[in-house]
Amino acid sequence: MHRLVVVVVVVAVVALGPACGDDHGAQAPTDGADVTDSGPVSSCDPPGHFGGAPINTFVLPTSSSTGFGYVDVQAAFPQVDWQTLDRLYLPAGRYTNIEVGNLPVRTPDRPLVITNHGGQFFIGDNPTGNYLWSFHGGANWILTGRYDADSQTGDAAFPGHACGKYADAAGTYGIVSDDAYAFAAPYLHMGIAVSDATDFELEYVEVARSGFAGIRLLNDAAKLGTNRPMANVKVHDTYIHDTAGEGYYFGWTGAPPSNLQPHLEIYNNRIVRTGNEALQIQDLGDGSHVHHNTFISGGLRWLDNGLGRYQDNNAQVHTRTGTIELDHNVFIDGAGTLLSFFSAPQAGDGPRHVRFHDNYFSDAISLGAGTSNDGSTFEFTNNTFRALQFAYTPVDPAATDPGIVVGRNPGIMDAVTFTANHWAGSKKLINPAGNVTTTDNVNDTPPTIEFVGGVGVVWSSPGHHLTSWAPIATVADTDPAVTYHPGDVVTYGAIPTLYRCTTASGGATPVESPAAWIALPTPSDDVRVLDTSPYATYGVR
Repeated sequence: MHRLVVVVVVVAVVALGPACGDDHGAQAPTDGADVTDSGPVSSCDPPGHFGGAPINTFVLPTSSSTGFGYVDVQAAFPQVDWQTLDRLYLPAGRYTNIEVGNLPVRTPDRPLVITNHGGQFFIGDNPTGNYLWSFHGGANWILTGRYDADSQTGDAAFPGHACGKYADAAGTYGIVSDDAYAFAAPYLHMGIAVSDATDFELEYVEVARSGFAGIRLLNDAAKLGTNRPMANVKVHDTYIHDTAGEGYYFGWTGAPPSNLQPHLEIYNNRIVRTGNEALQIQDLGDGSHVHHNTFISGGLRWLDNGLGRYQDNNAQVHTRTGTIELDHNVFIDGAGTLLSFFSAPQAGDGPRHVRFHDNYFSDAISLGAGTSNDGSTFEFTNNTFRALQFAYTPVDPAATDPGIVVGRNPGIMDAVTFTANHWAGSKKLINPAGNVTTTDNVNDTPPTIEFVGGVGVVWSSPGHHLTSWAPIATVADTDPAVTYHPGDVVTYGAIPTLYRCTTASGGATPVESPAAWIALPTPSDDVRVLDTSPYATYGVR
């Protein structure tokens, strides 16, 4: 969600063909340890990712019959040497909540690895509690559900997407947070929340059906009384799906101060079907890099969004200082815009240079615009934009089609460069201005992207293709009734299930009106791009 007071908004759109193809992906990007994180079905991560067998281990005991509540885990277990502990094990089982606070400050050469032990570690279904998963404190720790026999992490029965097993991987990860929409109030539970920490890593976890964001990262400057950076954070190889709010919600969207996030790296993640933005990241600092991710169907709740209008984009990116790069990502299906881009420095921040290159943008029904501060330069190179379809009037009758793919507010006075981008349709790429340089951009018909598996929607026409079913559009001023037409696809229920409309319908749910709706198969969510595609190096690998 955003309560921002600033900036630029970029929007792009595309239509996709039906997902089809073979059963493998291309070689994966590597992480900081130069180890393949995933890849072709025929290959698996090499063993020993976290070194050999651990020497010092500790299994975290439950503090109640339902979960773990340790505000200060070091004080709770003084017998543990928290500086030499190799593995903090989370015992297999189903629990409603976990809090682990005052995690230790370790060194980069000897991080604390936190992983599941003896099977799957599951947190969820906490209808009366005010949180689901809370980690806070420390540095140089890793939360992982990765199965690695040599390093003794994870469990062989719960490998997640390892060895390319992306298809139907829901429920197979070693660490799962699944709230089943059991929140006591809308927008309450974060699937996984991390605060008052820095220099940590999250990987091989699944978050489903959280009441608010899937993963929330924030060092609360107001609570801490200082602008403490959350630096050098890696989030990769996660599977976030079917959330009521955002997929990722990193940083602070309120008034300053907020924690800077330098050297944030987000890669090889798939985030699909989110009520608000699939990707919402703020306070990006120097060295931040977002690459090789797939974000599909954000803004599902564009008709009845409890946060208000314009909280329904596919992605929202807010930068503060330094050089920042976003590349080889796939952004598909948003209500407001595909990429709502802001630049908003705080006191002491320097200039920004933000580069978007080699990204695929597809299918949205509105453009956005904002303002930017001086001292920022933005570059868009070799991106693909397709199938813009303006259709935002159901929630904003006064909205009009701006006739462009990328919106630039006149307040942006610094250099904006567009080079070798491709876009489809009759709209202009961007309005001309003295500070806008356009070179070798091509208005043509770029090929559609094709996936190994599917997400349950056929991208045969432009627009916003997946919506959370609602009887009335409460975001609109007059709360008009919603009528669904043949071909519309919605999500409904706590599972949730996808339904395709066959006869004009309104008021009655898909369950109450079976003659008007057909239940669709559960999507496989294998969103690796086919090797034969011109975008084969994009998205999750």
